Amino acid sequence: MEFNRNALIIDSSNEDRELLKDKLLKASAKKIIVFSLNGRQKLTELTAQHKIKCLYINANIGKKDLFFILKYFSMLREKDGIETAIFIACDDYELLQEITNEFNLKNTQFLHMPLDTEDLVKKIQIATLGKVEALAKKASSDPLNIDLEFVNVFITNTKKVLTDMAQIKELTHSAPMLMSNLKEPLNIAISSKILISSTYFKGSYYIAFPEETFLALYNVVVQETQSKITDENKDFASELANIIYGQCKKKFSDDGLNLEMVIPSLHLGEIQYKVVIVIPFSCDLGKFYLAVAPGLI
Repeated sequence: MEFNRNALIIDSSNEDRELLKDKLLKASAKKIIVFSLNGRQKLTELTAQHKIKCLYINANIGKKDLFFILKYFSMLREKDGIETAIFIACDDYELLQEITNEFNLKNTQFLHMPLDTEDLVKKIQIATLGKVEALAKKASSDPLNIDLEFVNVFITNTKKVLTDMAQIKELTHSAPMLMSNLKEPLNIAISSKILISSTYFKGSYYIAFPEETFLALYNVVVQETQSKITDENKDFASELANIIYGQCKKKFSDDGLNLEMVIPSLHLGEIQYKVVIVIPFSCDLGKFYLAVAPGLI
């Protein structure tokens, strides 16, 4: 996973390259890092340092360079399993046939000249960021239209931290769902809230527990038996959220996205927002939940 999503433009026309690059950067609010080349020169050096999510090639670079680049990306797919979306702009039918016969290209589209630049920008956006990010303006009509790749980092590290701390052997989670669609209200006694504001997600993240699960987890980790939530033990929820967030922050940093350090805040009782996405967890200590309120900080 990379949060610095990279696109590569290869075109022999310096003016066309810079125009497309500028439009793409403006349209994506700099969520995409755009590289540009006029041919195959420096291609291997660039791809050794950056994973390319989407590649646009104008066939005006010449057949020799075009075939080298396509062969190179085919090799990357076979060697490293890297799937790159490829757009090839070409108005030479015979060359298109040669490319089709020569390469078993997956996730490739041929674009006929002349190009509609605005349409090309949209295609590259969706291929690079995914439909969820590229069409973010529609998110208000679909509350689940969030970057689930981002949320999945919290799911993975929540499982890792709790498994390590409490030696939980069987920890499972269900798919994200809207709290408003749940058949029964959640039994939440205590939760810890973290506010996140980043390029890829803005909102509130919670780890929430029924009292029984919270106390069972506390008893295992702290080795101190408690029968109810008190001022003495409630800070354990914040400490737990802080450890999980620290692990997530490290993962995000490794992938090019830096989050600020935050101090979790305690929240007692139900989470009451208009839109809340819930990921239910289950283990031998009981049920608990991750909850996400998109856009609310």
